[in-house]
Amino acid sequence: MSSQFDRRKFLTRGLAVGGFALAAPTVLSACVSSGAETGSGAGFGVASQRLAWIKNTQFAGSYFADKFGYYTQAGFSGAELVAGGPTAPPIESDVLSRTFAGVSQVPIVGSAVAKGAPLKIVGAVYQRYAGCVMSMGTKPINTPEDLYGKTIGCASSSEPVWRNFVAALGLDSSRIKTVPVQGDPIGMTAGEIDGYLGFINSQVVDLRAKGFDIRTMLLADVGFPLVGQVYITTQDNIDNNRAKLKAFLKAEIRGWTDVLADPQRAADLTVTEYGKTLNLNPQSTYQCCLAGNELIRNGKPGQQILTVSDEAAAANIAAIAAGGLKLSADDLFELGPIREVYQENPELTLA
Repeated sequence: MSSQFDRRKFLTRGLAVGGFALAAPTVLSACVSSGAETGSGAGFGVASQRLAWIKNTQFAGSYFADKFGYYTQAGFSGAELVAGGPTAPPIESDVLSRTFAGVSQVPIVGSAVAKGAPLKIVGAVYQRYAGCVMSMGTKPINTPEDLYGKTIGCASSSEPVWRNFVAALGLDSSRIKTVPVQGDPIGMTAGEIDGYLGFINSQVVDLRAKGFDIRTMLLADVGFPLVGQVYITTQDNIDNNRAKLKAFLKAEIRGWTDVLADPQRAADLTVTEYGKTLNLNPQSTYQCCLAGNELIRNGKPGQQILTVSDEAAAANIAAIAAGGLKLSADDLFELGPIREVYQENPELTLA
């Protein structure tokens, strides 16, 4: 990969990822909070991050970190959580232009990096990617081969992941019809589409709560072993703002540890405060949080959440390489900072 990168040109032209032009950012919904407690005085400024989606329970760890002062205790003056959504600008362009960090997915980041974006993955919330093919119980999609002859709905933000998945598994894309759907799988329940690329800790729970018989095929279970909800930042931040990055990751670790310990409180925070304008169903939100927690845990004692092992990084590189993205682990991941956080703060390791 070339070491030369024109950031202004990159933002002006946009990130061409998966056939979609990722344009320079526009104004997004954000909230700047000063947190619950006084900071350490490190002077890191605002802990700004671009979320991958709307403010649902997928980002509850960040809500905890903000609400209970973990950012300010780490040295930040407050937090800015910038919401995404089906029509929001790309996460990667926001991280390059306005926020310190962002939450994305491996194939999307990989596509940007392959085109020259100076970004790195520095951690991951989910040990298994939450993406799944949803389908109705009357016409289930249980295996990749079941996709043939089907029409699958896919939000534009997830299209690069879908394209990479189909290629990685060696599926014939000409035998699968993909149509754009802006973040809502309800058309599947009316028979307009056969399946939908959604998230097992989000749309699946919502539709089941409405009484629909929903089947799922988790991409991670059928040969696409990605980590999910990855944290990204710029190479410049890694090189020149390492203490700030480690402080950010420490606050996130503390927040997600709280989510694992008290999913009900995480759901309550989402419904009543951070996602209040979304009018989320409290019980469904709680179930979404439980489903997400299962993706965070690796089933081993002494887990260090948000970390990515060398083996997992290699598996992710192999998966996206099969889909056409030729990168090395060093091109895409920088795992030193989060490992240093645990070395310096061993009490963060789960019991």
